[in-house]
Amino acid sequence: MENVSVENIIKKRTVTVKPSTTIRDVARLMCENRSTYVLLGDKKNFAKSKIFVPNQKVILSDSGEEITGILTEGDLKRAVAEGIDTSSKASSIVGKNIITINKDKKVWEAGIEFFKSRIKHLPVEDNGKIIGVLTITNLAFFLSESPLYFLKEFSRAKNIDEITESYQRFQTYILETLPKEFRKESVDPQYLGNMISMINDEILMSVTRICIENLEKPPCKFSFFVMGSEGRMEQLLRTDQDNAMIFEKKEEKNYFLELGKSIHSSLLEIGFSDCPEGYTVGNSTYVMTQEEWAEMMNHWAFSLESKDLLNLSVFADMKHVYGDEELFNKLRERLFSLCRNERVFTSLFEVSLEFSVPTRSKKMDLKNQGLLPLIAPIRVLSLRFNIKHTNTFDRLEELRLKGNISNDLVSNLKVAYNFLKTLHFLTQIEAIKNKEKDANKLDPKDIPKIKAKFLEECLKVISEFQGLMTGKFLYGLSSGFI
Repeated sequence: MENVSVENIIKKRTVTVKPSTTIRDVARLMCENRSTYVLLGDKKNFAKSKIFVPNQKVILSDSGEEITGILTEGDLKRAVAEGIDTSSKASSIVGKNIITINKDKKVWEAGIEFFKSRIKHLPVEDNGKIIGVLTITNLAFFLSESPLYFLKEFSRAKNIDEITESYQRFQTYILETLPKEFRKESVDPQYLGNMISMINDEILMSVTRICIENLEKPPCKFSFFVMGSEGRMEQLLRTDQDNAMIFEKKEEKNYFLELGKSIHSSLLEIGFSDCPEGYTVGNSTYVMTQEEWAEMMNHWAFSLESKDLLNLSVFADMKHVYGDEELFNKLRERLFSLCRNERVFTSLFEVSLEFSVPTRSKKMDLKNQGLLPLIAPIRVLSLRFNIKHTNTFDRLEELRLKGNISNDLVSNLKVAYNFLKTLHFLTQIEAIKNKEKDANKLDPKDIPKIKAKFLEECLKVISEFQGLMTGKFLYGLSSGFI
């Protein structure tokens, strides 16, 4: 834990307003963004700012504003207590000094800064730019028995038994502690997904390392990688194994088949579920040389069979975990190059739209009828427009920046996806506790009416998104078609 840097536990998103923004508007913006702070930023020359402090260095936001202060919930409370007019400028209630911490500083160093400076918000800096804000709440969550608490144990494990023991406690935390935080709406699914992905990556790296130690040194370069929710960094509960392997020399195939089987069986022993579709390194189909992978992907791309096209799109979520990343990148580039073909893209996109939301509010599969109707087409669009991010939120943002999806639609889709992820997590928890076989089923009648209504609105947003994307990318009904 002492080696974890601040950058690893922050959400890389900031909320910035002009210093002239009213206190009332700042409060409204904080509510809308579920944020406990806003940064004050101005395009004007820093030296002309009314709250300029001599010899203070210039700090910029990602978009180039000069950050002149940070306004927090505490500042708003004090302003209300002191009877300050809420139509006053935000800059009037902000302190003149802004304390920051470098992204490479360790988490324990951030703890010292919070204590020393008596603050609850610490902007994180990278080469003079603010890339996020660490809150004392985030730090407390991290330093308590949070998912990251287990990082050291997994990384230092000497055998599979040690990993299994730690993983059981990790699952207890996921099943017992996290639901309370979700019900209080104090946990961001995206933030948590990134953390749990980091934990799972550490487990996979340790398992691979131990399996190699039990065999012998790999005879050539290889890459072990993951797909699915783990590849997208969106995993909240344990899900199926989704992994594969690429290696350099065909004559060394037997070694990597044995390594793959060892990794697969070890993960089963630890508690990772098997993949019903067989996407695992325990299946020789997914342990291949670069040439074999290229041939397989070509077949998937041009066979025009729905299952083959689905296989191809699943690998869009691929993320390197262990071994030679350059070898992995060559395989991924092959995938992207195939999807630049208009025929392949169109076929993939049509298959992605087979995941559709229900037309009426009824018992539904949250994964296949709620999440995948958004994940699947966004995944294919990312292949088409050379977006290397695997996380759905990051892909949406990149599509927005490229002008493929409007700002308003992206914002609505993010809200919908966040809500569905939270609802899916809580539904899975209840199903596991009640020992139900299907952990994805939800009857809207079983949740509060206000949530059922919001679920309906979220599904409507995703359905409208599918309709717009169908017109734009299949029928060229928009000038934005590429």
